[in-house]
Amino acid sequence: MRLTVGSDQSDIEKIRDFANWLLDIGEGKLGGPNDGETIIDIPDDILINDPDDPIDLLIEFVYHSILEKYSSTKYFQEIAILSPKNEVLQEINDCLLKKFPGDEVEYLSSDSICESEFVREQFDANL
Repeated sequence: MRLTVGSDQSDIEKIRDFANWLLDIGEGKLGGPNDGETIIDIPDDILINDPDDPIDLLIEFVYHSILEKYSSTKYFQEIAILSPKNEVLQEINDCLLKKFPGDEVEYLSSDSICESEFVREQFDANL
């Protein structure tokens, strides 16, 4: 619905057709019988036909003014590139990071905590 606000009728119909096409893909209605693999015809107007650097072309299309707006959190909240595979997203992220000025900083996280005897002793002493 947000895509149709302020659009003329022909644009609304194109958006609706594209949305229905995506839904049909997701529901397995395109490409014939599907046993985990199928062939789906993708319209030429949404294909990336640059054999040299398709990722960079995709980034330019989606994030066309990234160097002017990269410091705006709202800019990234409204735009996204989706992929069914993490490997492709990693390649896209690597390419995006190269575009930003400054040094790359990596922050690490942990899914579990390390027990510390000191913390445990302090906790137990306060009980």
